[in-house]
Amino acid sequence: MNGPWRRQFLSVERQSGFTLLELLVVLVLLGIIAVLVAPGLGGSLQGAKLKTQSRELVTVFRRYRGEAVAQGKIITLDFTREESYYSVDGEQVILDEGLSLASQVSADNNAHEEFGFTGSNQMPDSRGNRLAFYPDGSSSGAVLELRSGDSLRYIRVDWLTGEVSLPDPVEHQVSLEAELP
Repeated sequence: MNGPWRRQFLSVERQSGFTLLELLVVLVLLGIIAVLVAPGLGGSLQGAKLKTQSRELVTVFRRYRGEAVAQGKIITLDFTREESYYSVDGEQVILDEGLSLASQVSADNNAHEEFGFTGSNQMPDSRGNRLAFYPDGSSSGAVLELRSGDSLRYIRVDWLTGEVSLPDPVEHQVSLEAELP
């Protein structure tokens, strides 16, 4: 096996693999990329969870409004200082772990103007930490702040129509400082 064929065979062997140094360089680069990208992925997962939970709460609150109209009775939601749960007509509803819900129920003029509330400063049945849905479809009105870590979303409940909506968080950067009893 002497001659040009052997040289060609040996040169193909040398080019068919990677050296240990090349593999280590690639692994170090992948490690650096992973360290840079990982924190961003955690935030987007947290944001996605918050977005999902806020949509679920909007659906639930709309159902409460519908029940108030259908049953012809007032349905009240009470928000607590702990913020990890709320009560509906005395029954506790616990939020997913890591989420908190603070109410700004008809108390902060600036927040209510920002979210499109109109009318007087005192909405009907404004009691600080209570939201009521009435049989005529209206409500006591509220702006709710759902928080997960550093991310937050707002849920708006119109006092006149009782409509429950999820404003775009980018458009509404209102700082709500809920002072619950």
